[in-house]
Amino acid sequence: MTRAIIFGAGPHGGVVVEVLRAQGLFEVLGFLDDNICTHGTFVGGVPVLGGIEWAVANAAEDLAAIVAIGSNDARVAAANRLRACGVQLVNAIHPSAVVMGNTELGTGNLICPGAIVVAGTRIENEVILNTGATIDHDSVVHTGAQVASGVHTAGRVTIGRGAFIGVGAVLGPNVSIGDGCIVGAGSIVLSDLPANVIATGKPAKVVVQLTEPVDWRRLLAGGHGGLPSQ
Repeated sequence: MTRAIIFGAGPHGGVVVEVLRAQGLFEVLGFLDDNICTHGTFVGGVPVLGGIEWAVANAAEDLAAIVAIGSNDARVAAANRLRACGVQLVNAIHPSAVVMGNTELGTGNLICPGAIVVAGTRIENEVILNTGATIDHDSVVHTGAQVASGVHTAGRVTIGRGAFIGVGAVLGPNVSIGDGCIVGAGSIVLSDLPANVIATGKPAKVVVQLTEPVDWRRLLAGGHGGLPSQ
């Protein structure tokens, strides 16, 4: 089996280690994290080995890695740091997920239990497809996007770089979601949405123009606590 490390020793890391175990292709050596308070602790029985310097010191050992960070921007940045150290980024795909033939997968992606990726679809790098999310045919999910649990898209949908699609949202055919766009939980998207906005509703409409960074920690904890107000 390929030896692998996971960057990010938070709750999301606990999900990733279980997906890798179920996948059966990797021996998980441990976690890396920039937070020195986590060093020497364990996540899911797996030790936190250190920070990025551990990857630098061990890059010649044919290591594989995946980043387990919920923040889209931070996940992409960490993956780029690992690549710069010579570490290979791999995909964590749960055995219960369905990734059809004639799909294109980049690297550093997490595809959770029950997710479905239909033929003709392209998933770039550092994408999260959460539990039960479905991406229909001939769609594109760009680098750093995150698709929450229970999201369903129709065919030929484009999800922009760093976009976030909230729990249970539905994306109609041929719609395009702009880079950095946040679609609220349960929304129904029937027309294109621009970059760097928050859109909610049935049908979804733009409610906030994002002019400052999103507090991903609070956003992923639930609700709109991490989002700027109107």
